[in-house]
Amino acid sequence: MNVQALLDKIEDIIATGSKIPLSNRVAVDAEAIKQCIEDIRYDLPIEIDKAKEIVAHHNNLITKANNEATSIVSTAHDDAENMVGKAKDKAAGIVATAESNAKNTLETASQQARKMVENAEVTKLAQKYADEIRAKAEAEAKNIIANAHSQADAIILDGNNRAKEVCEKADKWSTEIRNGATAFVDDIMKNTDAVLSANIAEVRKAHQSLFGNNGSKK
Repeated sequence: MNVQALLDKIEDIIATGSKIPLSNRVAVDAEAIKQCIEDIRYDLPIEIDKAKEIVAHHNNLITKANNEATSIVSTAHDDAENMVGKAKDKAAGIVATAESNAKNTLETASQQARKMVENAEVTKLAQKYADEIRAKAEAEAKNIIANAHSQADAIILDGNNRAKEVCEKADKWSTEIRNGATAFVDDIMKNTDAVLSANIAEVRKAHQSLFGNNGSKK
């Protein structure tokens, strides 16, 4: 029988007791009440130990929730770093390819210009034409490199934005897990404390009803 049931039993014994005429006192089965009190003394530590076990269990839940949240955040940060690293590698590859293409374009243009100068009947006209080809090739190479850098910047920006979003989601999820576990344990603690306080108050009330404030039996 638990403490609450024993307290209810004491109340029933007091309620069914015989009222002593010309007084506010009631004649009750003292042995039965003493037995209930002894049972309470035996059961109360057991219920307190059970409450401590509940608290320890839910503290363990909080620890697991914190560990899980930390793992989620760590994984999210690692994923974000990998995304940024891949974006930078891809951008670097685009820039390198563009620079190589620009270099090849310049070399081809230069070779064509030299060949035209060597084979042209009018050296000045050939030189002028060669200069125009070289200028156009240089402009095209600059444009290729500029576009490559622009694409690389866009890829890096997108990678950073995605990494930031992943980290923010992970932080939010971590906070929700921690808050949920803490609130759950707080509710358990409040309910357990309230039950224990009520049981102790009932025991004191029963004791005062039987023995009075000075501890002597009525």
